[in-house]
Amino acid sequence: MPRITLYEHAPTRSARCRWTLLEAGLDFDSVGNPSDFIDSEEFAAIHPLSKLPAAVIDGRALFESAAISTVVADLVPERELVAKPGTWARALHDQWVSFALTEMEPWLWSSEINSVEILMPKEQQVPAIVPQNNELFRRSAAVLDAALDRTDYLIENRFTVTDIIVGYTVSWGESDGLLHGFENLGAYLDRLRTREHCTLPRPG
Repeated sequence: MPRITLYEHAPTRSARCRWTLLEAGLDFDSVGNPSDFIDSEEFAAIHPLSKLPAAVIDGRALFESAAISTVVADLVPERELVAKPGTWARALHDQWVSFALTEMEPWLWSSEINSVEILMPKEQQVPAIVPQNNELFRRSAAVLDAALDRTDYLIENRFTVTDIIVGYTVSWGESDGLLHGFENLGAYLDRLRTREHCTLPRPG
C-alpha cells in the first residue's frame, strides 16, 4: 500500500482529498494544524506557494486538490473511483474537472479574497467585483445544471472522484447563496451528501 501524508485543513480544498482517500479505503497520515507547518521551509519544498492541500505519496510531493484526488483514485482501480485512462469517460472526467476549476471556482475565489480580510488586506480589496463574479459563476452553473438534468452523476451515471471534485465547487457556490433556481444542482448535492464519507458542509 502507498505511504500517504495529507496536509489539510477542513475549510480548504483539502476536503476533496480527504473524501477521496476515505472512499479509496487508503490509510494516510494527516497533518492538519497549518500553524505548525505552513510557513516552514519543509512545507515550501512540498508546495511552492505554501498552500493547502498538499500530499506526499511514497516520498513524492504533489499539490492541487484535483491532481491529488485523481491520483488517489487511480491507486485503487478495483474501487472504480475514476474512469480508466485513455477512455472517453476519462476525457469527460478531465472536461468537467477543468470546467469546475476554470469556469466556476475562480469567480468564487475572487469574491472571497475581495471580501475576507484574512486573505487580503481590506485596502487592497475590490468588493465592487463581487456581483460580476456571482453572475459569471451562475452562467457556468447553469451549464452544469443542464448536464445534470440527464444524469445523476457526471461520469457514466455513477459516483466517481469527478463528483467529489466538482461537488466541492458546487457546494461552495451554495454557501455563497448562488444556486437559487438550479434544482438539479441542489438535488446533486443532496445525493452526494448521502455518501458515508462526504466532506461537504451541510447547509444551514
